[in-house]
Amino acid sequence: MVQGDHSNTRRRNKRRGKGRSQAPSSARAVNGDDRSDSSSSPASHPPGHTTAQLTKSSSKDYMANMAMDLNPYISSMSRLLDAETRFYSLKQTEEKSSPASDEVDLFASDDEATEAPVSVKPAPKAKAEKKPEAAPKKVAAEAPTWPNKAECNDAETKFQEELSKNPGALRNKAYEERTFIMLKPDAVQRGLVGEIMDRFESRGFKLVACKFMAASKELLMTHYSDLSKKGFFPELIRYMASGPVVPMVWEGLNAVKQGRMMLGATNPKDSDPGTIRGDLCIDVGRNVIHGSDSLESAAKEIALWFKPEEISQWRSAQVEWCYEEEELATAPAPVASHQVDTLVTGLSSAEEMALVKKLNTLETENKQLRKVTDDLKALVLSLEARVGSLEGGKPAAAAPKAAAPADDDDEDVDLFGSEDEEESEEKKRITEERLKAYHEKKSKKPQVIAKTSVLFDVKPWDDETDHAKMLEACKSITKDGLVWGASKIVPIGYGIKKLQIMCTVEDAKVSIEELGEEMEAFEDYVQSVDVAAMNKI
Repeated sequence: MVQGDHSNTRRRNKRRGKGRSQAPSSARAVNGDDRSDSSSSPASHPPGHTTAQLTKSSSKDYMANMAMDLNPYISSMSRLLDAETRFYSLKQTEEKSSPASDEVDLFASDDEATEAPVSVKPAPKAKAEKKPEAAPKKVAAEAPTWPNKAECNDAETKFQEELSKNPGALRNKAYEERTFIMLKPDAVQRGLVGEIMDRFESRGFKLVACKFMAASKELLMTHYSDLSKKGFFPELIRYMASGPVVPMVWEGLNAVKQGRMMLGATNPKDSDPGTIRGDLCIDVGRNVIHGSDSLESAAKEIALWFKPEEISQWRSAQVEWCYEEEELATAPAPVASHQVDTLVTGLSSAEEMALVKKLNTLETENKQLRKVTDDLKALVLSLEARVGSLEGGKPAAAAPKAAAPADDDDEDVDLFGSEDEEESEEKKRITEERLKAYHEKKSKKPQVIAKTSVLFDVKPWDDETDHAKMLEACKSITKDGLVWGASKIVPIGYGIKKLQIMCTVEDAKVSIEELGEEMEAFEDYVQSVDVAAMNKI
């Protein structure tokens, strides 16, 4: 029994020693402080353990510490905790050293001495913000909107006169710069003429002259006279005269410089991808294209290859889409893809259906009235024709009466004359009755009143204008023949919104221009009034 108790006691001591040795080592491994194995010291173990047991326990503790050190989660967590501690310590240091500000410090400590953020300063800020708003209004009203309007009008008048003489004239003469481009025989043989011309047109340049010709040796020698002392000059002339060439003149902004950039380097291997030589050729002796390298050489080469009458003067339709300054005032304004339907704006679906149904009914009635009117016109014309024929037959019927006294023995009665007279009188009476009934029916119908549905854009002075008061002021205008309709608020930009209000006016009683001027009279709210849409009813 004594021996068994002794063995149990050793087992309990062993477990206690193992637990005491592992706990501190784990804590030290996590904190990253001292990683020395404390289980190796004899003082850290209780008495009763052998040397082998201590060695085994220390080795296990050492392996556990190594495993925890190599765990990425534990090491990352430790670094995060250290970084967080350093951050908040530095934050508190900066807050203590920095002066008090008007903003509330959300990250400050619980110190109650920092009550400086509580200050009463919003009121003067609001007043200061309101004062400069009134000043720009006066300045904007007094300052001229277009100080050099007269000069611009004179320049525009001169440009229009020049444009009438030269259709290809442009406002900015820099856009009329010209360059000489020539496609060599290899470009013609390889079928690259269209592709190269497409590149210049797609860029926005305008073609003013072009030829397809076989150049003579004299012309080529004059063109390449600056290379006459080079050893490859004879071969160059032979190559250029071996097939047709395409000389061209292109016009546009920086045509010479941009043309050279589009061509690329003389040697195709040095040309960037995307250039003509960088994409379409590989040998310097067959580099497909020539281009002027300066304004002087361009003028010289154009005069050499083209006569003045061979250069066209024309205005391309894409000029105003390539250059901002070249837009003509006579260009048609674009039609908006979406327009406000002033008949049904602000109405519910049931009201819209009722309005459409009423319009369909009115259209059907108009068709019926048109048909009745056409029938009455046809009847009147036919009656007029019959009356005219009857009036033309009366002299012929009266002729036998005149001849009756000559024949005293003729006692025959003229039966046809009296019947014709009675019939004509009856027809006249029927015609008069029908016309009278038609006029009476027409007088009972309501007279058609011409009306117009108008949508106004009412712009306020600023974003602080009360739109409700502005709407109330506009609707306070009352006239005979004026009916106000729906309204809505539409944003313009920068926080400013405009008021759209619809009304229906009788053309004979209300003037739309005068109505707009009366709305502009409310200067406290309204800055301007424009007609956004207008439909005849």
